[in-house]
Amino acid sequence: MWLFFLLVSALFCRAGVSTPIPQKLFGEVTSPLYPKPYPNNFETTTVITVPKGYRVKLVFWHFDVEPSEGCFYDYVKVSADKKDLGRFCGQLGSALGNPPGKKEFLSQGTKMLLTFHTDFSNEENGTIMFYKGFLAYYHAVDLDECASQHNSAEEVSQPQCQHLCHNYIGGYFCSCHPGSTLVTPSGADLTAECSSGLYTEPSGYISSLEYPRPYPPELRCNYSIRVERGLTLHIKFLEPFEIDDHQQVHCPYDQLQIYANGKNLGEFCGSQRPPDLDTSSNAVDLLFFTDESGDSRGWKLHYTTDSKYLPVESLGNVC
Repeated sequence: MWLFFLLVSALFCRAGVSTPIPQKLFGEVTSPLYPKPYPNNFETTTVITVPKGYRVKLVFWHFDVEPSEGCFYDYVKVSADKKDLGRFCGQLGSALGNPPGKKEFLSQGTKMLLTFHTDFSNEENGTIMFYKGFLAYYHAVDLDECASQHNSAEEVSQPQCQHLCHNYIGGYFCSCHPGSTLVTPSGADLTAECSSGLYTEPSGYISSLEYPRPYPPELRCNYSIRVERGLTLHIKFLEPFEIDDHQQVHCPYDQLQIYANGKNLGEFCGSQRPPDLDTSSNAVDLLFFTDESGDSRGWKLHYTTDSKYLPVESLGNVC
């Protein structure tokens, strides 16, 4: 057993090692050899990267690192956006050292760094290789490009939408107030075959491209429904409804979002037909975007209107 620990220590006796993780929407990070005790004289930095349009959220589930004042001996350091978010040691639930507790760490950009450092001994009361290290989980969180509080140099610049800015998972798009015309959209590029679709009849049908056959990859589709003032729109989805989904992460691949007067009414994917929607508006926008793969059949909806008092909004502006 002693020979094993000596070999492990010799193997990991190096500093400044960088360990990039392949870009994912979620995953885990552990100390070396976890759940076995970690080696001595070791330092490595794990680089977590998520796709553009997302941030990193990280939570420690298990934490068992030798405690010391100021976490001088062994420690885990969390960094993001060129800032240190904390230096931690000790055990979860203990007053010794500086354990991370149940704190969630959130980046503003697409990267987060975990530096794990150990000194020459991992022991307590003469017990060699006592502390077991850490287990942390991370997942990608949508970056709200329409918000104004982001200041990181690593993130996307603030959108310049003159009227309405709509955030969706992985990006954003711009639209106009009812009655206006979108002249130069400054949001994400839209594919020509499904962009700027405008529906003005009091009822009608809208569907994904090639429905009910599988829709094409890499779409950015924007459909707008604009009916007369005094009418309110109702939306009913038809069968089949099928948009690529994931069991653990909400709509990470393809997604249909619905907005009424700038408010998000829902983000839809999967194989279950969404509930009927009473938008309480005469203006509705639908955004449908897809990734580079998939064979789902898409969606189709029937919209209708009825008379209902709506606030009169100024018309005729151009954005």
